Amino acid sequence: MEPDQIRPAYEPVVICFAGNDGYAIPMCTAIYSLLKNRNRTRCYDILILYTEISTENQKRLLALAEQNEQVTIRLISVDQWKDRLPKEVGHYYTVEAVYRLLLFGEMFVRYDKILYLDCDMVINGDVSELYDTVLNGAEVAGVRSEEFRALSKMKRPVFLDGYPYNVDNYRTDGLKMKHMEDYFNSGVLLFDLQKARERISLEEIFSLLNAHKYTYYDQDVLNMLFDGRVLTLDCTWNYMTCIEEHLQSGNANNERLYCDLKREHPKIIHYVGSTKPWKCEKILGKYYWDYYKKMEEEYEEKDLPV
Repeated sequence: MEPDQIRPAYEPVVICFAGNDGYAIPMCTAIYSLLKNRNRTRCYDILILYTEISTENQKRLLALAEQNEQVTIRLISVDQWKDRLPKEVGHYYTVEAVYRLLLFGEMFVRYDKILYLDCDMVINGDVSELYDTVLNGAEVAGVRSEEFRALSKMKRPVFLDGYPYNVDNYRTDGLKMKHMEDYFNSGVLLFDLQKARERISLEEIFSLLNAHKYTYYDQDVLNMLFDGRVLTLDCTWNYMTCIEEHLQSGNANNERLYCDLKREHPKIIHYVGSTKPWKCEKILGKYYWDYYKKMEEEYEEKDLPV
C-alpha cells in the first residue's frame, strides 16, 4: 500500500522538525523562538515527524500555531515506517533524527523544498531568509561541521564498522568523500527535494544507512549522498556551541583555530553534544532559558496547556 502523501497547506516557508516526548519541550522552545523572529508577511508550514509524543505535549506544540497568524503546525506520525527505522543509533543521537531521511520518500513528494531543523536549538533570526537561499544547482545547503577543525588535530579516533580512523581519513577513506572539507552538520539543512529525488530514492538511502556502523550515523549518510552537491552556509545559520566552547577554553591554539568563526549575534544557536541547557549548565544556554521563560509566561497568560 502506498503511503499517504502530505500536501503543503499553502505556499509557505516549509520547516520540518523531528522529535519524541523527551524533546517535546525543547522543540516547543525552538518553534517559539522561530515564530518570535519570523517575517510576519510570510506563511509558515511547520511539520513535526514523530512516533511517540504525549497528547499533552501535542497540545502544547499545536497551541503555538493557534497563537500566531499565518502559521500551520502539523504532527506527522511515521509509524508506518517503524519497522524500517533503527531502534537505536548509539552515541548521544536520537532515533528521531533519522526521520529526516523520510523527506525523500513518497510521503513528501508534493514538497519541492524543505528546511530541516534539529530540536536542540533556538532561532534568533528570520528563517525565511535562509529558506529563500538560491542553491545554484546544489541539492542541499548546510554549515560545515566545525568540530572537525579540532578533531583533525587530535589523536582521538572515530569509528566505521569498528575500525578506528582519524577524522580526516574517516571522511576520505571511510565515507569515500571527494570533498571532505564540505562535510556538514545535519542540524540545519535546506533541501532541494525536487532535484535530489531525481537522483536518489528512499530505498537507496535505507540501503546506505544499513550498510555500515557509522560514528555520526545519518549525518554521515547525508554527507555521502550529497558529496559535491552542497552549498556551504555561514555558521551564523548553525552556530554550534562547540565553537564558543573552543573560543572560551583558554587554549590559545583552539582560540586561534576558531577565531574566524566568532559571531556576536548568531541567527541559530545549536546546542550540540551530549549536554543540553535544559539538563545542565551549557554555554549560550541563557538564550534557551530566555525563550523558554517567555513562552511559559505567554502560555499561562492565555490559559494554554503548560
